[in-house]
Amino acid sequence: GNMANHLFRAALVCFSSALAFSPSPAGHTRHLLNVSVSDDGSFSVLLDGVAYMESAGTYVYSNGKLYASAGCGKSGASQLSLENITKSIGYDSLGEFESTNMAWRADGVPLSTQIRAYEGGWLAFSQEFPEGLNGTSTGDADEVITSFPSFKLTSADAEDDRGYLCYNGPMVGAEYKIAPWAGAADTMPFGIEGTGPLVLFGKDPKSPAVVFSALSSFMSANHYVDKETGALRYGIMGRVKSLPRGYSMETIAFPGSGINSAMRRWGDALLARYGKDRRRVRDDFTTNYLAYSTDNGAFYYYLTERNKTYQETMIDIKAYAETEGIPYRHWLMDSWWYYKGVGDGVKNWTAMPSIFPDGIHTVYNLTQWPIVAHNRYWSSNTDYAKQNGGEWDFIVETEKALPTSQGFWDYLLREARTWGLRTYEQDWLYNEFRDMDCTLESATLARQWLLQMATAAENNGLTVQYCMSWPRHMLQSVEFQAVTQARVSKDYHPGNDQWRVGVTSIFADAIGVTPTKDNFWSTSTEEGRYGKDFEPYPELQAAVSTLSAGPVAPSDAIGKSDVKLIMRSARADGKLLRPERPARMLDSAIRSVAFASKDTPALGDIWATTSLVSGLPFAQVIAAGSQPYNLTHTELFPCPRYPQRFLAFESSDPFHTIRSFSESEPIALPATNQSTFVLWTLAPVMFNGWTFLGEATSKWVAVSPVRFSQISVSSTGLSIVVSGAPGEAVELAAVNPSGEPSIFTCEIPEAGTIKAVFPDAACVSV
Repeated sequence: GNMANHLFRAALVCFSSALAFSPSPAGHTRHLLNVSVSDDGSFSVLLDGVAYMESAGTYVYSNGKLYASAGCGKSGASQLSLENITKSIGYDSLGEFESTNMAWRADGVPLSTQIRAYEGGWLAFSQEFPEGLNGTSTGDADEVITSFPSFKLTSADAEDDRGYLCYNGPMVGAEYKIAPWAGAADTMPFGIEGTGPLVLFGKDPKSPAVVFSALSSFMSANHYVDKETGALRYGIMGRVKSLPRGYSMETIAFPGSGINSAMRRWGDALLARYGKDRRRVRDDFTTNYLAYSTDNGAFYYYLTERNKTYQETMIDIKAYAETEGIPYRHWLMDSWWYYKGVGDGVKNWTAMPSIFPDGIHTVYNLTQWPIVAHNRYWSSNTDYAKQNGGEWDFIVETEKALPTSQGFWDYLLREARTWGLRTYEQDWLYNEFRDMDCTLESATLARQWLLQMATAAENNGLTVQYCMSWPRHMLQSVEFQAVTQARVSKDYHPGNDQWRVGVTSIFADAIGVTPTKDNFWSTSTEEGRYGKDFEPYPELQAAVSTLSAGPVAPSDAIGKSDVKLIMRSARADGKLLRPERPARMLDSAIRSVAFASKDTPALGDIWATTSLVSGLPFAQVIAAGSQPYNLTHTELFPCPRYPQRFLAFESSDPFHTIRSFSESEPIALPATNQSTFVLWTLAPVMFNGWTFLGEATSKWVAVSPVRFSQISVSSTGLSIVVSGAPGEAVELAAVNPSGEPSIFTCEIPEAGTIKAVFPDAACVSV
């Protein structure tokens, strides 16, 4: 009906678009950054017209000396002289801007800095070296050889009600820091491991947030906490020895109406700049179908069935899955299959005969499972390097080596396609980068390494999963369409807490990368692979994997799977019934960490996600290891055009927990632990009083856009187009205007879709 169409249009306006970079989504307050530049080159950043950040000077290392501007406060520095300041206007992929351009000299060596203030309200800062630079290294990779922009940090005792989130460390920055902004000089991560998106936010839930990050030269860009001057400095990492002519590096500052909103819009800006398409990322086969895993934490990680090879074990796993009706469609093959050399690096990325006596292709042919295949850093004695009698150009150092030719990557991945490779998993990313001199001393080599890898994947129709990435690797992935997925927490081990992916998923989702939680055991009764360790919370593991909107990958021993639990994530053909976007930590939960005290502890893990089906918003909220919290309509649906009234139910007992959710009726989330976690689904009440609850009785994501499309609302009922595997029985639920549940089952025909009609309980061919 017309009303449904009207709702559809309204919801679409509020939902950030899949691809197009729109200056400001409707329904969000628009926040504007601007800049005021003084004659000496110092500047203030203003947010909505109010002073927000003060600059802390510009510097550069050149020919073994430090040159600094007047306001820098660096001891023993020579004068960096400002030649002139000019203004101009322009237009680029981020929109129209006004630019302030500063020309500097360090003993005759030119440096230009620029601040672009965009009409949309964001800022970009660039530093450019027309003649390059030489003699730049400080000897410390965590420092910077150039500084622009830089910002004064607030001292610990200052009156400042801001907090920050800084991504840091491996797995998409999973060792992130959330803390008060006052005192950030002592708490903020920085350097090669700690340079990630930095989000500044206010204590007030209505206050805006601003994201700072590199905008180009991602692999060589650092932010550096300069304790000598109490400043945060953006520049090129400290061990880089020289810069080529014309080299530049950019930094972006992007405002938004909250932490999640600012991050998503910042990510849209980066993707628009580099032309990466979220829709193509979402089409990746290995993030859309149920997987079996042999990664660390899995039962068959460096372990086979007794007296059998890996070849026999994998064929037996496939047979067990068939018998039990678990529709695995691909598998992850960890590091146990290839040849290792010096320092346990890769000597040869082919299968050892002891593992697969008849070759990997035999396993592929017998299982019909495409493979997500693991790789690590290259060993200094790798067979592929010319130095070791191989065919390809490598830089070889003491323990590790780095390939430097596109031809090598094209060859490696072309060969691997013949045995079933679908997704190339590059693990140990930070080790390859951190442990070599060549990658830390060059401003271009690390980007070239990742570019060649991604280009070869693209050339061969493959996708790439990043693992053990630092934030810089993830930022760099915005240039590569082939990088579709990344691990967002440490390795799984039965019983550990690596399910906590709510904060890293914000970063991954922002830059168009699908998060992956890693494998899990689906029952609490299996043990023996890791001594007496077992998985106490299989339900939580399964729910979180599904809500990540990424891979769901059980890793059970043969005979130990909980089929019903596994199938809560997928259709009968293994296609994952996932939400449109990953579940992400609520802004309020992030703020509660920054401003926690004895009286007000941090809220813990409370995450949410919203999927649009036919333009209608269906939301899910999960709370695990959390404090009691009142969840409001405004927090979940800040956009005023969203429906005002929803029905909410909790997944463990949908029909006994059903209740109304509106501005005046919040949901009181209880205190939870890992076994008492709650998963609430919120479904909009239609104009005719009906509410569609989808697969409330059987799936984690009751109304997934993978399953349902075309919801039509009439004066007396609803019809919904349902997709699935031929022969699959789909149990559907709705609530009528009197509040009574209506439940019936449709069987999916050969065509793969059917129309379900309420109140008729009819299944009609489409």
